Amino acid sequence: MPKEQFLIAMRYLAASVSVVSAKDSHGKLYAMTASSVTSLTIEPPAILVCVNKNASIHDALQPGSEMCINILSNAQQDISNLCSSKDSDMKRFDNDYWNKDEVPFLKDAQSNIFVQVDEIVGYHSHS
Repeated sequence: MPKEQFLIAMRYLAASVSVVSAKDSHGKLYAMTASSVTSLTIEPPAILVCVNKNASIHDALQPGSEMCINILSNAQQDISNLCSSKDSDMKRFDNDYWNKDEVPFLKDAQSNIFVQVDEIVGYHSHS
């Protein structure tokens, strides 16, 4: 299937929108909008998140690091847009949406899933 047709088809695949957030070992905060998040197993509980290798958060996510998967509601499109923009990462945190303690998380997300990165598998443009 040609790339353009594939992209068009994927736009019709229903999925929740999440924001993945993390803090690196230097204390820098990261957040990115992710539409490719899915449960992998129940036992042990595992989630698969696909992150573009060019995303600023990519290198902050290492085995053993912690992150939060913030599942957004329909009313949080502004947050989704903010975290998918090419603007500075820190602009994403210049608001009252976040609790920025250990692992940053969205206070009003439908759900916050705190996880520890277990394994990273690269595949072409994503890990």
